Amino acid sequence: MIRPEGCEQANPDLEGCDDSRGLLFDPKKSTSWTTERLDNGGLFELNTYYEGFLNLTGNAYYGFETLALGPLGADLPSLEHQVVAGIATSNYWLGSLGLSPIPFNFSTLNDSTSSRDPQPSFLSELKNHSMVPSLSWGYTAGASYRQDPVFGSLVLGGYDTSRFFPNNVTFAFAADFSRDLTVYLQSVSYDTIGSSPLLTESIPIFINSMVTHLWLPIDVCQRFEEAFNLTWSDKAQLYLVDDDTHTRLSSLNPTLTFTIGHDSREGGSVEISLPYGAFDLSGSPPFVDSPSRYFPLKRAKRPDQYMLGRVFFQGAYVIADYERQSFSVSQALFPDASRMSNKTIVAIDAPGAKGKSSPSAGTIAGAVVGAVVGIVLIVIGVLWWIRQRKRKTRIVATGKTYTDKDDRAGEELDGQALQVHELEHTRHKGSELDGATTVIMELDQQSGQKVELPSGEDFSQRHELP
Repeated sequence: MIRPEGCEQANPDLEGCDDSRGLLFDPKKSTSWTTERLDNGGLFELNTYYEGFLNLTGNAYYGFETLALGPLGADLPSLEHQVVAGIATSNYWLGSLGLSPIPFNFSTLNDSTSSRDPQPSFLSELKNHSMVPSLSWGYTAGASYRQDPVFGSLVLGGYDTSRFFPNNVTFAFAADFSRDLTVYLQSVSYDTIGSSPLLTESIPIFINSMVTHLWLPIDVCQRFEEAFNLTWSDKAQLYLVDDDTHTRLSSLNPTLTFTIGHDSREGGSVEISLPYGAFDLSGSPPFVDSPSRYFPLKRAKRPDQYMLGRVFFQGAYVIADYERQSFSVSQALFPDASRMSNKTIVAIDAPGAKGKSSPSAGTIAGAVVGAVVGIVLIVIGVLWWIRQRKRKTRIVATGKTYTDKDDRAGEELDGQALQVHELEHTRHKGSELDGATTVIMELDQQSGQKVELPSGEDFSQRHELP
């Protein structure tokens, strides 16, 4: 979630800042927000490990809050006492919802009985409360660049077969769950006659929705520069696109194809194609001095910076199954507006749960999440929940005493802090995931309401990854 300090102090002169940042959450106005048992009012360093290699860091006020999948009054699930964090840093412009099931410990909770109790993830709690059938999800960012924009889609506990072209390639999660969705990018090419590949040597790369851009090796970026006449701006740290270049690229409308697979090139590969429109983005203050077009490509200096960010999710549909430790990546499909309600939702059962009754139309909350124009960041609610990471991170404390802890939020959320405590992580145990449930959830960005699926629709299909 974005705290008021994200506008009032971090961007005081930015017109329409609260709308631009997806609206603000003020803990002072909440009756359910609590930092009980958290030292220093819950002030932590953001738990963003690999994002930190890209200098995407910052501080946050952590706390416990009721988290609802939709606006107040919508007939959608809500859970109390969920771990959330409020930020002011501009490194993450909008709030997001973490989908990892990995719990973590606050090792400095200030009582002796529960100081090391793991704090369960939101996805785990949904399953534990019989709101989703498994620790799984299917997601695509949608295509806001199309003449008829297509919303993104997030299905919790399953996937929507109408939103992707299936293939028979499955990936195992990486051993480091901080980089769980790691694949090998085998090539990058585009369809202009006589063009040369932009990437020819396979590299391991992390598919990461917390990051906006494509982070590729410098030599690959140089090939992009030559192919598309891109100009790097040291000041903006972006590939800015002038009007002449934009006109030429719009006319050529090249389609870029990313081929991903396994290390050995055995086990098959998948091609994900995106048109130039998916890369024709607009930046605005505070990231650039004035509204400017840019191409969402960044120069990675070392392998731990190689990432496929949210721009990649415009053309990819990812299905993750945490209980089987596997995922798939497929070419996304874009149904027109008249067919958006014709979803084909399939549940992913928890291991050992097959044969249980399938969900009825009345118990399935289905939906669509809108892709945000420009930076293509997906917002699944108003609260920020930080993805779980492998390394130990730090609780930031100043060592001072304040009568109102929120008065210091702007300074401390900018990273100015001294004393350090630890936040411990606990790996999720498969043995803790007992019981199967039957509800699949999807959020509707437009209405926030439960989607009543057509009567007679067959939801008896219950699968592992397609």
